[in-house]
Amino acid sequence: MGFFDWLNKKEEIVEEVCIQRESNFSNFKIVTDFIYEKSGITDLDKRALTSSRAQQYALSEEIYTTNEFLSKMKNDKEFYQEIINIATVNETFFLREIKELEWLVKYIKEENRTLKILSMPSSSGEEIYSILLMLSMKGFDISKIEITGYDINSHAVAHAISGEYDEHSLHKIDTQTRDQYFDSVENHFQIISSLRDRPRFEQKNIFDISNENSKYDIVLSRNMFIYFDDEKREIALNIIANILKPNGIYIKGHADHIKKHENLENIEYGIYKKV
Repeated sequence: MGFFDWLNKKEEIVEEVCIQRESNFSNFKIVTDFIYEKSGITDLDKRALTSSRAQQYALSEEIYTTNEFLSKMKNDKEFYQEIINIATVNETFFLREIKELEWLVKYIKEENRTLKILSMPSSSGEEIYSILLMLSMKGFDISKIEITGYDINSHAVAHAISGEYDEHSLHKIDTQTRDQYFDSVENHFQIISSLRDRPRFEQKNIFDISNENSKYDIVLSRNMFIYFDDEKREIALNIIANILKPNGIYIKGHADHIKKHENLENIEYGIYKKV
């Protein structure tokens, strides 16, 4: 074989390999249906950017077809978790939807007893730390509350545990408060250890806790229902009602739409009491 014959043959082999490695993610809905079944997250097939990012991640893992994608999700927990991380948005900041937080802080102070609080989804921790920050600023002994955060996104949970934030996350906090409750670390801020050590953060999905025995005095579940359809919203709301203690408080997000529930009485805008 001459040199040019060898070169042409090599180009054909390279071309054949490239053809074999071309991606084909047609019928991607079977992937999004599986995600819905497992997590309750809906409408991913309508979110082109999110689907594109998931597919790009799959390509980086040398997965080129929808069937390979689905098989990998079913058999590789780490891969599945990375796709869930891509599918969930964690855009939040301190003191978000402040009126409900102010109501909650006042309620906690008036109760003045040991309270169990759950934030779900807890995202990257800003909501929980906002509550602890506001209580501390009012001189409340935060050791009286036991506060837990659940989120399906493992990156968000790790972020929350670190307690490190950029200026955008803190844009609603004045400079004096920031200097008192945050340590400046290079190009970011870390909430002080006395607040950072109080909460417990775990990677969990609401549908994983349907049989959880723990009961809470307060459940914050703000802007989670936007990911669900009516069927999953009903299931999620039943779970929240179930894990609340009698007279417990449930606080929803501004973007959440929920139907009337026989065990939840609306007492303020976005705030419900278990009856």
